[in-house]
Amino acid sequence: MNYIKILTYTLLLTLLIGCQSKLLTVHKIDVQQGNALDIEMVNKIEIGMTQDQVQFVLGSPLITDSFHPDRWDYIYHFIPGYGEQEKRQLTLIFDRGEVIEINKHNIAESNITNDNSEDINKSQNDNEEAELSEKDKEELESLEKQADTLEEVLQENKNLKN
Repeated sequence: MNYIKILTYTLLLTLLIGCQSKLLTVHKIDVQQGNALDIEMVNKIEIGMTQDQVQFVLGSPLITDSFHPDRWDYIYHFIPGYGEQEKRQLTLIFDRGEVIEINKHNIAESNITNDNSEDINKSQNDNEEAELSEKDKEELESLEKQADTLEEVLQENKNLKN
């Protein structure tokens, strides 16, 4: 009698474990919607590109707003059969047919989040602006020296004429 109980419990336990495994489930397909946004494709987009160049790289935008014709939204939604959903969005703002702003949402770059990469880019731009201002200062100083020497030469010429 004990053998029958043990065998019954073992069989029930095996069936329950088998039902929880994915071997006995219905096959679910992966669903991709929108424009596929790879990091390589997105990195090709630069400020100053024309709308035709962007369309060549990324294809037609998923959303073109009739109220904001200078804004293109590329949206990618991936629903795997098993696993977590993935959503990516890229928004491009144009002015006179050229890209002036790029907004990335959930587009990962090698272990750096978008917020961190934007902070890094801002700090690099600030450093470049500081270097440019120092160069401008040096040029201004040299131009002021040249202007002073020209004024001295003009004064000497006026004195010679008198």
